[in-house]
Amino acid sequence: MNTDRLQLFFKAWKKLIGIYVASLAVGLIGGFLLVQVWHMRPERIFELSSKRLSYALPVLDMGSRHGIDMGLLLFVWNTIGALITLSFIYAAGLFDPDRAESFPKGLRRIFRGTARMKLLCYLPGCARIEAEPVRRLYVWLMVPLLGMVLLGLESGFQVSTATYLFGSFHSAFVALLPHGVIEIPSLALAGAVPYSAHLMVGRQVRDRQPHAIFRQIAHHRQGLPVMKIATVVTAGLLLAGWIEGHVTPLLSVHG
Repeated sequence: MNTDRLQLFFKAWKKLIGIYVASLAVGLIGGFLLVQVWHMRPERIFELSSKRLSYALPVLDMGSRHGIDMGLLLFVWNTIGALITLSFIYAAGLFDPDRAESFPKGLRRIFRGTARMKLLCYLPGCARIEAEPVRRLYVWLMVPLLGMVLLGLESGFQVSTATYLFGSFHSAFVALLPHGVIEIPSLALAGAVPYSAHLMVGRQVRDRQPHAIFRQIAHHRQGLPVMKIATVVTAGLLLAGWIEGHVTPLLSVHG
């Protein structure tokens, strides 16, 4: 059974990477079309696509002013996000209606809810799920996929619009590629822990009752080497942070 769980985990990992690459391509094409066909200003598109990153800049600037290595700052920022994503698998039990009176009851009440969230039915696969707690669980475990879609689109728009701003596709792409080839698989590895559980829920939702699904989620988590995965993710992001902080700027200058 552990082998089956690992196979599902690696399937989720590869799917997340594939989703990122596909979203990156959509962002690249979309950015060029917005500038060339709809004549939008590349500065505006770049600003919008990097809006989420702007929240990290004050933290990075403050750390840099205090003499903290930029590669280390990037590593810490990305690692916090990756480990939060990985922890989604542990929060899955909060949706279980059979444990509504267990600690922490207030948090369980918020996660579990009582009203049917009709908006969730528009997400892929949700319309066929009747039990509200399972639907909420299904969407919760889908967040890593949605995150990769957003990250890929942002990267694509940034590269395509930076091409106009810097006057070179090579310069724009080299700012993303060196650290990205390590950072993206590492982030996907963290996301694959909860997303593999999402795939499992999608397989079993028609054949199992909600209590059985939540029990399977717990067994799935216990069958994965979560601590080893977290260690590999951390090591990968440490290397990616060092490359982004020290190697990428040099390549950008020489490019």
